[in-house]
Amino acid sequence: MDRPSLNELIKTAASPEAAKIKEDIDTMRKERSKIIAKIKEIRRRFGYKEEEKAALEKLVAMNKEKDKDGEAAKRYNYLRRLKNRLEFKISTEAGSLQKEKEMIREISDINQELATIGASVRMDRKLGLVKGDIEECKKNLTELEPKIVEIDGKLDAMYTDLRKRLGINKRPMPEHKTRERSREDRPRQPPKSEEINIEDIVVIKKKGGDKEAAK
Repeated sequence: MDRPSLNELIKTAASPEAAKIKEDIDTMRKERSKIIAKIKEIRRRFGYKEEEKAALEKLVAMNKEKDKDGEAAKRYNYLRRLKNRLEFKISTEAGSLQKEKEMIREISDINQELATIGASVRMDRKLGLVKGDIEECKKNLTELEPKIVEIDGKLDAMYTDLRKRLGINKRPMPEHKTRERSREDRPRQPPKSEEINIEDIVVIKKKGGDKEAAK
């Protein structure tokens, strides 16, 4: 004989309190699922950024080995400032057409040199941004992961209360479930978003008969 579902048990019990607890459980489980989805997305981004950081660090180290005295970075910054001054003059000063053409040619030459030496400089800056992204991911995980543990504790308490109101007893959690719960509590291991099934952890009291453990 099929075991009744949780909703059927609540309906049979005709208990508004039990129905309210089940409603609160469903709401909290939805919140839990949303947090887990965020954690998964952050972990995916974290992994990608870690790989990007490793690749950039190798390239930056190679570039620094070639430019030990830092002249390339100094030259790059100088050219950027010079380019800005020339562009400002062209836009604000009323000079001859010939002089304007000369400044435009000079800007073109600067752009070519910037493209040549700018890659390594931009790479160094990008590495700094990637490191910032990684720290942001760590911060977000630190904030979100404890919320899962907190919600799980509240859900356990709600299910305990619901079982009491429905007159059903709790069966010991199977060993593999215990291991899963233990893994959920470990740092940086987000809990699995599997539904807690009360029918799998209860013993149903048979009407007018002996109590029998649900198989």
